[in-house]
Amino acid sequence: MNVLELIICISLFCLGIREITDDIGGRIGYPLKEFLLTKEIPEWILKPVILCVTCMASFWGSLLYFTLIILEHGFNNLCEISTYIIWIIVCFSVSFLNTLLWALRNKLIGVI
Repeated sequence: MNVLELIICISLFCLGIREITDDIGGRIGYPLKEFLLTKEIPEWILKPVILCVTCMASFWGSLLYFTLIILEHGFNNLCEISTYIIWIIVCFSVSFLNTLLWALRNKLIGVI
């Protein structure tokens, strides 16, 4: 999988998670989000997991990136510096794309 495909897949994954946990229209994952918010879990933990599309790129981007790297190339590729440079590029790119697409989505449905 090349870098552009990886960025697009991770971004769509993050946006999908954020969309299904949204409170607009009674989404299927909203009860989970509501439950986690009532359990007083710190916001710095919840933001990169389900609350903030920009922040989700760090958690989900890292998790998916390294999972796919290990599945495609094994553990040997983890010793190369280029793996970590591409990881940083992917996370920043996904963060930008998530923010852009989420703002577009909000504008199209009239939330903003």
